Amino acid sequence: MTVSFRDAQAADIPASAEIMYLAFTNIALKHNFPPDFPHAEATGGILSMLLEAPIFDAIVAEEDGKVLGSIFVSRGSQVGGISIITVDPNAQNVSVGRALMEHGMARLKDQGHSRQQLVQAAYHNRSLCLYTKLGFTACDMLSHMVGDPIEAEIPGRTVRPAFIDDMDACNALCRKVHGFDRAEELSGAVHMGIAHVVECDGVISGYNTGVGFVGHGVGASNDDVKAMIAFAHEFMGHGIMIPTTNGELFRWCLDNGLRLNQQLTLMDTAPTGPANGAYWPNILC
Repeated sequence: MTVSFRDAQAADIPASAEIMYLAFTNIALKHNFPPDFPHAEATGGILSMLLEAPIFDAIVAEEDGKVLGSIFVSRGSQVGGISIITVDPNAQNVSVGRALMEHGMARLKDQGHSRQQLVQAAYHNRSLCLYTKLGFTACDMLSHMVGDPIEAEIPGRTVRPAFIDDMDACNALCRKVHGFDRAEELSGAVHMGIAHVVECDGVISGYNTGVGFVGHGVGASNDDVKAMIAFAHEFMGHGIMIPTTNGELFRWCLDNGLRLNQQLTLMDTAPTGPANGAYWPNILC
C-alpha cells in the first residue's frame, strides 16, 4: 500500500466524516459501548468546524486519490493537541493510523509544539499501546459524565461571562494549575461569548471555554469548578469529562445526578505531575 499525505480541503469532509462515523461506531459497538455519533452528518459538522477554525490543522491520508483517514491537530496552546484521528475500517491494520499520528505529531513539532496531549478511549487497548509507543504517557484517568445539567449555586462563588479584560487573570490561573496556558482557545471562546469566569470574594478563581466535552475549565479549587459546572444550562457536546483521580469532584457529580458513560485516558508526551488545582479537559486538547 502506497499512502500519501496532504492538507485536508473542504471537499474531503464528506469522505472523512463517513470514515470517522464508521470508525468510531465500529470500535464502540465492538466493546459494547453506545456509538458516539448518531450519523455521518454529525461528524461532518464537527470536522467542518475544525477545518475552518484557525487553531486546527487537518491532514488526510490517501491512496490513488481515495481518502483512507484523517488527523486534526490543535495549536490552541503551548502544548499541541492530537484532536481527532480516524482510519477507514477497511484500511486498518496496515500502519495507516501510525503514519497519520507521526505526520500530525511532526506537524505540531515543526510549529514549536514539542509537548503534545491527547485523550484516548480507555477501552481501546490498541490505541493506548500505539500512543505509548509513539512517546505518550498516561497522566490522568477521566470519567465521561452524562446527564441533565445540575443548575445550582455554590455558596461563595459567582459565575459570569468572561470578557477580554479577564484574559490575563485567566491565563495566569491556567499556568498555575497546569504549567502552561491555553490563551488562543480562551481568546476564541471569549470572542464567541461562550467563556465564563467564577469569582470568589471579587477575585477570578476559575474560568472555562464552555462546560462540556468540547470546552476546558480550570479552577483554584474544586468549589470553583463545581460552580462553573452547576451554573451551565446545557453541556457543550455529549456530557463532560471529569478527572477520576479527583474523588471529591467525581463524587459530587454522581451525587448531583450525573452518571458515568465511559473512562478515558489523558496522555502527554512530557507530563509534569498532578494539576495544581481543579480542572476538566477538552476532548480536542
